[in-house]
Amino acid sequence: MQLSVIIPTFNEADNIIPLVIAVDKALSGIEYEIVFADDSTDRTTEIIRHASIANSQIQLRHRQSGRGLASAIVEAIPTTSANVLAVLDGDLQHPPSILPYLLDTISRGADLAVASRYAPGGWDSGLAGFHRRVASKATRLAAYLLLPSSKVTTDPLSGYFVFKKSILEHSTLRPLGYKILLEILVRGNARKVVDVPFTFERRVAEKSKAGLGEAWRYIRHLWHLRG
Repeated sequence: MQLSVIIPTFNEADNIIPLVIAVDKALSGIEYEIVFADDSTDRTTEIIRHASIANSQIQLRHRQSGRGLASAIVEAIPTTSANVLAVLDGDLQHPPSILPYLLDTISRGADLAVASRYAPGGWDSGLAGFHRRVASKATRLAAYLLLPSSKVTTDPLSGYFVFKKSILEHSTLRPLGYKILLEILVRGNARKVVDVPFTFERRVAEKSKAGLGEAWRYIRHLWHLRG
């Protein structure tokens, strides 16, 4: 197995099949698996289950009582078959077409390749509205100020990245909320981190899960990582 793709999902029913098709197209010729880390309460779980029956490359890990996107990813990591892992969201804002470039970056010596909205050539067009863009920049600045290890990338809050599983050896991940990359940057041992620019797309279906609750969890997460 060359690559394990972890996709956290929470009520993304309309996105699952288009996402599976897009990943398969992007990774043509590459041996891969998709592990859905699913906390859904709608028909998403059933759609993934049917897809896994039809396609042995698809694995379903469903939790009855989810505890957040980041923890779902952490619990899925030990179940993966490859030594290189990819993480991307299930809402199609992370275009799977970037996966080969991220994987190539790892093959050329990087420990962690980050799909960045803010590297030269990247774009954050999926952040609809002035307030969301301001909030994104503020949270990124907060990470830089409180966590010096986050400065190795232009987008420490990206949810789209590829990494060698070995960088998590001897590491204990204890994330809160959504920001799993921050957790890996601080608690992992990635020596070489490389940004790959991408365009953050607008959501195709379903609604954003971001809200005040996630903002509060992010603040708590920063505090815990700082300690």
